Amino acid sequence: MIKTLRYAFIAALMMVAGAVNAQTTFNFKNLWEAKAVELKKTSLYLMNKECGNGEVTEGDVTLKFEAGECSSQPVYAAYNADTEADTKVDPTACIRLYGAKKNTGKMEGSSMTLSKTGGKMTKIIFKAPTKRFGAGVLKASVGTVEMDKKTRDWTWVGEADNVKFTVCKTKDDTTVNLHFVEITVNPTTGTTGINNITVDNAKKGVRYNLAGQRVNESYKGVVIENGKKMIVK
Repeated sequence: MIKTLRYAFIAALMMVAGAVNAQTTFNFKNLWEAKAVELKKTSLYLMNKECGNGEVTEGDVTLKFEAGECSSQPVYAAYNADTEADTKVDPTACIRLYGAKKNTGKMEGSSMTLSKTGGKMTKIIFKAPTKRFGAGVLKASVGTVEMDKKTRDWTWVGEADNVKFTVCKTKDDTTVNLHFVEITVNPTTGTTGINNITVDNAKKGVRYNLAGQRVNESYKGVVIENGKKMIVK
């Protein structure tokens, strides 16, 4: 019985931990493509009403955009099947965030802040399009963020409930932008080292009396087997 209760307790803890650190994904096509089709627009400015005035929430995570002093506001580029395969045009079904305006002496442009109310964020992946992913640097307020040179995805690692990411340029005499198709907070891929712990992991056929003592099959009276109470006569 004690062992069974121990397994049940561990299982409950893992369920709570899993809920707190569950994966949250902001897929921008899923979020805003229907609105773009409805309004018959090829792009939606994220700070406008149709995109929640720059704020969107999925589960316990909120994503908030700020325009900053840049050449263009953050924008969602609507999906276009005719141009999607053309490597010479900007990708669609993604957001574009811009660095500061050219020749202003400022490097920081648009930003996005991710806030989580249930637990901490430990990893965030910013998935880039497969073509024309833009140029620029993504800077994080806390933790570390790096770009994969092959996929052009950016990955942040740290431990925080609030992180601000800013698109920056490295030269004053240019403009830059970064494109992202989705953002995933606390991705659940991989193993945690503690998996599949359930009450069913307890050995079947093992019986305990009401005092928590293990008994054999010849024991008569009230017993507990696999978490269920029964009477053996």
